[in-house]
Parts: sequence; structure tokens; C-alpha cells
Amino acid sequence: MSPSARIFILVVLLTPPAVACYHRVQMDDPYITYRYARNLAEGRGFIYNEGERVLGTTAPLYAVLLSVPGRIAGNYPLISTLFSGAALGALGWLIGRILADFNESRAGFVAAFLVILNPYLGDVLGFELILFQALIFGAYAAYFSDRTSLAALLLALGTLTRGDGLAPAGLILGHHLWIHRREAWRPLLVFAVVVGAWSIYAAWTFGSPFPNTLEAKRAMGASGLWRSLWHGVFYTGGRYLESSPLFAWFALPALLGVGRMCRLDRRMLLIAGWPLLIFVGYWAMGVPAAYNYYAGLVPLLMILTALGTVSLAGRIADRLSGRRRRDGRITALLCVPLLVAVLTPTVNLLGREPQPRYPIYRSAGEWLAENTPAAASVGMVEIGIVGFYSHRYIVDVCGLVTPTVGPHIAAGDVAWPVRTYMPDFMLLHDPLWDSLEGPIASAPWFRKSYERVRTFDGPRPYRLAVYAKKQIGAD
Repeated sequence: MSPSARIFILVVLLTPPAVACYHRVQMDDPYITYRYARNLAEGRGFIYNEGERVLGTTAPLYAVLLSVPGRIAGNYPLISTLFSGAALGALGWLIGRILADFNESRAGFVAAFLVILNPYLGDVLGFELILFQALIFGAYAAYFSDRTSLAALLLALGTLTRGDGLAPAGLILGHHLWIHRREAWRPLLVFAVVVGAWSIYAAWTFGSPFPNTLEAKRAMGASGLWRSLWHGVFYTGGRYLESSPLFAWFALPALLGVGRMCRLDRRMLLIAGWPLLIFVGYWAMGVPAAYNYYAGLVPLLMILTALGTVSLAGRIADRLSGRRRRDGRITALLCVPLLVAVLTPTVNLLGREPQPRYPIYRSAGEWLAENTPAAASVGMVEIGIVGFYSHRYIVDVCGLVTPTVGPHIAAGDVAWPVRTYMPDFMLLHDPLWDSLEGPIASAPWFRKSYERVRTFDGPRPYRLAVYAKKQIGAD
């Protein structure tokens, strides 16, 4: 059986249970994209709030893809899970195949199962990130097999799925242009036509080809109210080490994998370059930490870990009287702590509510849909789940879908959107998120204008209180 066939069987066996487990993890941000998809499917256009042309999602192509089956099924979280699950399987297979094509089939097998079972990728299953990564690794696989036009098309689709695709596109197409100076026009043309068409449409419709979320995130970073990107690295790493100390074992093989990757083929440096380039770009633009940003580093880290594990197994086998035939058994033994580490958060997930905010926010959104006027406006810090289930006009305190907010957030005036737009209903956490909600709740104008009408109980820090303007109240 060929290495690609063995990796494919592994993918088919592991992907469904991994996806079924992590469908229960419902993060807030993907629901912004789900609302765009639903509005598109229901004929209201590519909008978030009716009557406003704002590109408040980082994933325009993903929203369009979700809208097609959404028109029939309507269950956007489930549709997203199925899309991302298929993409997760494709991602694992592509990584395994790329390594196998470079005569690293054993490392490809290890990398495939580490990617598919990785709890970090499971946590971001609802985002566009896994589809984005599958498209980009598909482009690498196509480029390494000299199908440059297909690689350019996949890069373009990846860029429309998430603007971060400009980084790997620049690396791959730049490398192609350097190697084939006079014959490089065709893939460049493919990429330019696809991305250019979207850019023209977006500039005409929204005023810019770039999502408003980029400026909103930069404003958040400038305010100093959010954790820095580097702080997020250590915070996220600490969380996983806390869930399983065996994650520390990844460090040694990953370091060994750096050397093995460099010796393997210089083209592999293109794979190493793009997530690092994106991360440096975020840092340079002042973008603050966000949990999903670090998922882009996971495939690279799993590739390095897999290469380093095989390398370490070879060194140990050489020490054992040069018995290279034991490589496979030693590799399997070295994979045990890796497997235990990635499965521990998954096992812990089965016995608890994976995202306590989801049932609270959904209940609040459904209550707003049933008990407030259809034309009512609602303000909140985290708008995804509440905005999706409430079907109400949203005033976004963080400015993702309310573009006028950005400069005021950058100046630290978090109360400005509420003070200016005076939404009919305001959702605040109980207890308050001090830096973001404290200035709102403590303002004299807020206490004078709003009254608490409902509480949605749950664990801290996600318990919600609904405030209504005194002249409106709730039905």
C-alpha cells in the first residue's frame, strides 16, 4: 500500500469522531459570518445590519459557501462544522502527502494524525481557518508538483476565504517569478483575475477591498485594553500545558524538526515562511491577541514535530547497534506522549459544557427575538451569537460591524458607541468586564437612561444582564 493510501485511510478513520466531538465548541466570532451567510441566502444581500454596506467578516468566500446549503438547510453552525470537518480531513491528507512526496512518508503519517486530532484546530472548527489552511496547503501541493495555475487558483480562493492568503501567495508566486522569470505570467494572471474581481466588487460595494475588521482590530490594539499578540502566545501555550503537561514534549522534536526541514528541500521553507510572515504582519500592524490567530501556526508546528520525531527515532535506533529496522517501532513509542497530549483536552471536553457562553448568549438572543420590537437595536461587546439569534440591528461596541467606532476605541472611549447610538437594549456582563463595560455602566447618562430588565444566569464571566431604555422596556 502506498504512503498516500495509508494516510488517506488514517484521515477517513480519524476525522469524523474528531469533528463530532468539537462541533460542541461554539465560539462567538463565527456567528458574525453566519449572519452574513443567512442574509445572503434569504435575499437581503451581503450585509450584517439591513441598510448598511459594511464588510464586517474576515471570510467573504466562506460566507458565500455557507449561504448555498444554508438556503435549504438553514442550520449554519452545522453546515460550517461539516465544511470545516471536510477541510480538516483534506488538510491532514495534504500535509501527509506533501511530506511523503519528499520521501518523509513516516513523518507525513505522524503529522496527519497530529493535525486531525489537534485540540486547537478543534476549538476553531467553526471559523473559516481550517478551510483556508486546506486551500493553502492544496496550493503548496499543486506548486510542488508543477501545477502552477492550479496553485494560483487555490491561493486566490484562499485569499478570498481569508485575507491572510496574500502572504503565502506572495511567497509562492514570488518564488515562481524568481525561478521562471519569462514564463511566470499565467499563474500570476489567474491570481490577479480572481482576487482583482473581488477587490473591484468590494471597493465598489463596501468602499474598500479590506474588511472593516482589520481597522477595528488595529483600533483595539491601539487602545491598550486588549492583550498584546505576544502575551497571547504565552497565555495560549500556558493553557494547553495546564490541560496536559505532556504538551511540553512537543518542544524537543519540534526543534529537531527545524533542522530536518531545512535539510529536506529548500521549497519547504515556503511552508515555514507564510504563518510566520502573517504573525509578524499582525504584530507590525498592532493587532491584539485573539485565540483563533494562533491556529495558523499549528500545521507548521505539527510538521516540525513529526519530522523531529522521526529524526529522534533514527538517532535512537543508530545508538542501538545501528538497528535501523527498529525506526518504526521507536517512532510509534515516541508518538505516545504526543498522542496523549492532544487527546487529553478532547477527553476532558466530553464531560463538560465546552463553551459556557454559547447557551447563555443564545438564550439572550432568542429572548430578544421574541420579546423586543423587530426594529429594536441592541448593543453588546461580543455580538456574534446574540446578533445571529436575535435578528436585531446590532450596535457593535468593538466596531467590527460598526465602522465609526474605531477611532474612539483607539482613544480608549469604549462608551462612545452606546452614548452616540443609544441602542434600545444593551447587554452587559454580570459582573461587568471592567475595562470594556465598566465605563458604560458607571456613566451617569447610562444609569439615567437604562434599566435592568432581564438576567441570563450562568457561570462567570459570561452571565448577562439586559438593560432597556426606560421609555421602551420589554414586552
